[in-house]
Amino acid sequence: MEFRSPESSTSDLKLVCHPRAKSKVWKYFGFDTDAEGCILQWKKIYCRVCRAQIAYSGNTSNLSYHLEKNHPSEFHEVVRSNTEPSREPFPSSLLKLELDSPHPSAQSSYGQDSRRHQELTLAITAFICDGLHPAGLVEEPTFRKLLRAADPRFELPGRRYFMARAIPERYHSTRAAVEKELAAAAWCGLTAELWTSHSRGRRYTSLTAHFLGGRGGGGGPTSFVSKCLSTFEVAEDGTPENLAHSLAEQLREWGVSQKALGATTVGGSEGVAGACSLLSLPVHLPCLGHVLNTALGLALQLPKLCSLLLRFGRLAGHLKWEPRAMCPLGGEKPRPRGPVSDWTTWGGAVAMLRGLGEQRLSIAHTLAEDPLHGHLVPDPSDWISADALVSLLEPFEQAAEMLAGSGSKYPMLSAVRPLLHVLLGSTLRPEDSDSPLLGAVKETVAARLSEAYRLPQELELFLDAATFLDPRYKKVPFLSPARQQQLETRLLEEALTLSEKASREGDWAPEEPPLKKMAPAPSPRPWARCKAGNIGLLLAEMFGQAAGAGGDEDEDAQDGWHARVVEELNNYKWQKVPDLSQDPLRWWWDRAALFPTLSRLLPRYWCVPATSVPAERLFTGAGELLDAKRNQLVPAEVDQLLFLYENSRADREATGEDE
Repeated sequence: MEFRSPESSTSDLKLVCHPRAKSKVWKYFGFDTDAEGCILQWKKIYCRVCRAQIAYSGNTSNLSYHLEKNHPSEFHEVVRSNTEPSREPFPSSLLKLELDSPHPSAQSSYGQDSRRHQELTLAITAFICDGLHPAGLVEEPTFRKLLRAADPRFELPGRRYFMARAIPERYHSTRAAVEKELAAAAWCGLTAELWTSHSRGRRYTSLTAHFLGGRGGGGGPTSFVSKCLSTFEVAEDGTPENLAHSLAEQLREWGVSQKALGATTVGGSEGVAGACSLLSLPVHLPCLGHVLNTALGLALQLPKLCSLLLRFGRLAGHLKWEPRAMCPLGGEKPRPRGPVSDWTTWGGAVAMLRGLGEQRLSIAHTLAEDPLHGHLVPDPSDWISADALVSLLEPFEQAAEMLAGSGSKYPMLSAVRPLLHVLLGSTLRPEDSDSPLLGAVKETVAARLSEAYRLPQELELFLDAATFLDPRYKKVPFLSPARQQQLETRLLEEALTLSEKASREGDWAPEEPPLKKMAPAPSPRPWARCKAGNIGLLLAEMFGQAAGAGGDEDEDAQDGWHARVVEELNNYKWQKVPDLSQDPLRWWWDRAALFPTLSRLLPRYWCVPATSVPAERLFTGAGELLDAKRNQLVPAEVDQLLFLYENSRADREATGEDE
């Protein structure tokens, strides 16, 4: 079927052949394209000779019929070319415009202002930044060949373009988004880490801010946010005073000097810890993860424990070359790998002792037949000590997992006091049945934990408030009635101040508070047997089943805002305690309308993280960035690349969490 178009409407056609054309009849036909060479309609084809429009259904029957009927000479040429052998394949597999067309061919490169060129350039920029790939990758022949195969019309810019323009533009746009989030945050906590680039010998400090971001339906925060702010170079012999000055400049530059409530640091008076102490932050706490690691590391240095682990380490090293020893007596296949033999860290020591203990019978059976290595079989007393040590250290493994997950994929400060209470009051409590070795380990670890968290009274009250606001731990059984009353009075005053301030500024006009829902106290659960090594059961028993301290309030004597806040607080205390696996921030988000005043305290007490893990994970990115192949990066480029990499990773993790 043909359609004759007016000459004026077909004079500006830019015709190209089918991308997979094999028939030589395509020499006289083509599809219309736009300015970038993309085919407009796949079911309409035009004759290059008479400009007639022909319907196309996937084969060349209509095309051959049109030539035979309207252009006999061209048709005979096609027939003759089909009968004669041709050494050159018909060049119609690529999108080519006719030679006599005044328009550019389909193989011309995209213009730099074209949308397709900008999309591909942005995609490659994201590929470099999000994966910490070297910008010189764009000049690798294999990479350029790959892009030419994907889109021949894309002209890949060079390394200088990405380093001087594309990456800085992405940095500034991402920084503007981070600044917007920080401006909306009421408070923020800080973590900072010192690290060294061994390729150039330079020292850097990475600064990370943590805050509660987003607003739910009731106006409360909806997510925990961690943003890498900057990475800057520090002098090799820099003093804490100089580092504090640099940190203060960064805080002013980001506009969070007045919002920085506290910091979580590692170490003593030197380095970042000393610098943060000079910033006069209201809250300065030690990193709980580092404190636990240091305390257990001190225990591993005890001579008797070192001797015990050395004996088991020799056994584990031998079993790597003796797979029969790891085969159970039932005749199953041996394990593909032997037990962990690295006992220099407490995690490795637990894994090694646990693996050996599971196969102690098969190990003893195998080594009994080996006169050369029979002396490696531990004594029964050693096995008893190993089992006791594993039982002691397992709660610390679970504590580390809770800090990493904590029900919300964020190291929450509210978990610090409950964990310390369980570890010091149950796990590390001396028992009459403890062996001298186990007693020494408990004493060493307990002394280090107690020393690290011997805090001023104001900081202890801050930790207690963060714990009380977590619905999983709101019973706070480790507080005396007088201390709990002091804590509630403080929270009431702060909530009242925030409410009055928000009301004056017109930021909040709450409706009448809902009636207090006096839910009956939950009946005690029939706990079977609570293992001393299960920290989750201990936390659930201590905090989830403790009796509520309701107390009748003389509400008749209260009026205005004070009555509202008191009513919210009483209602909060009578709410059912959620499971330890539940996200506490989600709990508050779902009840923002029920607790509009108390929920405003969360950004203050939960912005400071319990550990500095979000800052320490920058070491991984820094190690991948500053390798031997990229040792010429200047500090400004290091700052931009790490900033983009870390914040894009945080956004990807948050997106995956929401999904």
